This record gives sequence, structure tokens and C-alpha cells, in this order.
Amino acid sequence: MFIIDAPFVSKYLKKTLQDFKFPVVQTAYAEEALVGCNVNFISEHEAVQAYNTDNEIQFYTNSENALDWILAQFPASRLATTIGQVKDKVRFREVLAQIHPTYYYMGCPYQELQNVDSETLPFPIILKPSIGFFSLGVQRIDSQNQWIDTLSKLDPMTASYEGIYPSGVLDNSTFIIEAVIPGEEFAVDCFFDELGQVVILNMMKHLFASGDDVNDRVYITSSSIMEQYLEPVQNYLNKLGTLFKLRNFQAHIEIRIAAAEIAAIEINPLRFGGWCSTADLAQYAWDMNLYEAVVRGDKPNWDQLQKFDPDHVYALVVLNNSTRIAGNEIAGFDYDALLKTIHDPLELRKTDFHNFPLFGFLMCKVPANDMSDLYKLLHSDLREFISSN
Repeated sequence: MFIIDAPFVSKYLKKTLQDFKFPVVQTAYAEEALVGCNVNFISEHEAVQAYNTDNEIQFYTNSENALDWILAQFPASRLATTIGQVKDKVRFREVLAQIHPTYYYMGCPYQELQNVDSETLPFPIILKPSIGFFSLGVQRIDSQNQWIDTLSKLDPMTASYEGIYPSGVLDNSTFIIEAVIPGEEFAVDCFFDELGQVVILNMMKHLFASGDDVNDRVYITSSSIMEQYLEPVQNYLNKLGTLFKLRNFQAHIEIRIAAAEIAAIEINPLRFGGWCSTADLAQYAWDMNLYEAVVRGDKPNWDQLQKFDPDHVYALVVLNNSTRIAGNEIAGFDYDALLKTIHDPLELRKTDFHNFPLFGFLMCKVPANDMSDLYKLLHSDLREFISSN
């Protein structure tokens, strides 16, 4: 059954819920977000009874905000334990150490970061909230001097996004310090079936503007990416599934690949990419409905799908506010000008940039042999599209 929650429900997901009549838990937010849609609502009481009767029932969500509902209703369940293990990055690393025993990490209360002996840190490192979302608060630090500078700016930085998401999604009370994982980064939308075997539904390469870039700006998927990485990533994720006992479990997993070595960054439970982003990209890239696939347990025929459109790369561009100007100081964003920078835009989604640190999402396709349009946006701070108050 689906638990629909803030901050966003796409038209594509709404149509899917309406067309297939998948059960949707009738929370206050779901009622408001799906008004006018003919969906198959079940009451919260019915949903709780159904899961208590059969805890193999799978929940599907569009947002990590929905985790609060699950944890409140089933605090002692195996599902709640699994969510806690993967969502909290310190607990996640504690379990993951069984297959990556030499990886450096340290959890630290926010108020104690100033007391960390920086001489003991294996720079370069990543500093980020232990419970986080959307790269908010994530910083790469390459030296002791940069560590000191980062800590001096931490209070205003965390204050800038305080309250945007609930504490179960983004919590600054504890941070994790961890070694930089080498290699190229990928995001995988998948589910683990009743036997704990992973089914990969989409895999996207995360492009970065530089070695110290940590932003979510451009993700791409293509036939060549699937052909090269599908089998090794599938083998690795099966190891994670066994380690964390993942069964009947939807996930958005981030990994890094260096040569033949694969290492997990994080497992995001019971969702695909945030804001209905990466799942909806798959309708264009593979003509596949990921929401339908995860509910029905469909296993894509990647040998056939890789022939779908080998001449193009399909991209998700996250228009995060990298202008260094607060959203409430920005009068407007020129979306028409943005669209003119991309040869073949597929879908543009605008967001309320006054209340969220992003201008929207752009889905597009570009020739596989010319990704210059994407790289221009990757390196842009987006100031050319804004007008200030």
C-alpha cells in the first residue's frame, strides 16, 4: 500500500494511483494532495490492521516524510528496525562494517564537533547530518584549516534549512564524519523481493562539477551505463540485502564504483529518488512505470531495454539553489531561458523556491555523444536565470 506525504506528488504518480487503484492510506496529507483523483483509499485503521495481520505487506512511499507514520504505528516491528538501521548513517555504517571493515567513520553530536581532534581525521572527509536528505549539510573537507573554517560556518548553514523537513528526514543533532569513498557515484532505484534478491529498476550516474562538489545537480541514465554496470551492481546490492535482511523492501541506494570495487554510501528506505524525480525519469528513459513495477514485483528485461534508445542519455537536472542568494530574496526564476539551454527538454517541474532550496527539476535527453548542454548546467550557479528583489 502507498503512503503519500509531503513535499510533492507528481502528476505521473497521481495518474498511476488512479489508473491501477493501488491502495493508498487515507492520511490528511494524502486526502489533500490527491483531491480530485479517484484513488483507492483505505483508512489508517484498516492499514494498521492489515499490517499487524500480515507484516509481509509492503509499504511504498513517495517521500521519506512518510517514515514518521510507519515508525509511529509499528515502532517494535522488523520494518521499523530496518528503517532505523539504514536511515541513520551511523547505525548504517556500524552494520556495513561487516563487509567494509577498514572504512573510516565516526558519529559525533553536533555540539561536540568543536572538540574533535582534527589531527586524527583522515582527510579528505565528508561531514554530514547522520539523518539527512538531498545533500543538505553535506560538505567535503580536505584539510585541518578547512575543518576549522567549516565548523565556524556550521551554525548559520544548518539554520538556513532548519524546519524544511521533519526530524525523521533531516536531523542536525548528530553528524557523521566519514572518509571520502573514491570512484564514480551512482543512484539505484530498486526493490528487494520476498527472497531478498534485488531487482534493479533504474540506475543513474551522478555527475559532479569537480572533485569537491557534493551537490545533487545532474543524474544520467543510458543503455551504456546499464550494460556496463548492471551485473556488478546487482551482485553487490544482493550482499547488502543479505546483510540488512531486506525483503519486500523498496529503496533508493547510492554507491560509488572505483575500478572493480563497489561501496555503499547510503540506503534510502521505502522510496525512489526524492520529489518523485528518478522514478518519473524512467518513464522517458525506459518507457517503464517504476511504481507499477515495484507493486507488481516486475523484473525488467534489461537485455531488451538496453536497445530502447542507445543513442541518447536521459537526464534529471536538480535545480538546487546554488546562487548563494536566499530564496526569499529572489523575485523570479526564468524557466523559459533555462529551457532554451537544453536541446530536448522532456518535463519541467517548478518548485516554491522561497520555501525550499531549489528552483525545480528538469528531465531531458541529450545525444549520447554530446552532453555539453548538461555540463553547462552542471557548472552553472544558476544566477543567470534569477532576478533579485
